[in-house]
Amino acid sequence: MDRLRKQGFTLVELIVVVIVIGILATVAVPQYLKATERAKLGKARNAMALIAQGEKLYRADLDTYIATGVDTTNTTLGAYVELADVDADPDWTYQVGGASATAFTVTATRTGGSNNGESITLNQAGTWNLAGFTP
Repeated sequence: MDRLRKQGFTLVELIVVVIVIGILATVAVPQYLKATERAKLGKARNAMALIAQGEKLYRADLDTYIATGVDTTNTTLGAYVELADVDADPDWTYQVGGASATAFTVTATRTGGSNNGESITLNQAGTWNLAGFTP
């Protein structure tokens, strides 16, 4: 008789498996998206630190900071630090504003994802402002 018994899953077992997979996906996908946003935030913070380093070297050379945008960052500060990857970053736009002889502010604005349009800043003193950015 055991030879006549068919092997396989019942419809109820398949439905239970699909429900369990659905529950796992509803928990895992948001956590994955948050993790990728945190990684992109880390990438932006690293790029902003490089820009700030370039600004400080520029000031040491010319006694002032310089305001610059994403398209010109590599040409103006590129002589001081390597910024080719910063200019080519598809996830963020970078801008240096408020530049004077004693101060500057680097701003990174998210260009996609769940944080599209949100910004973070770094000033010449090394103070980060992540207010409003929720990875």
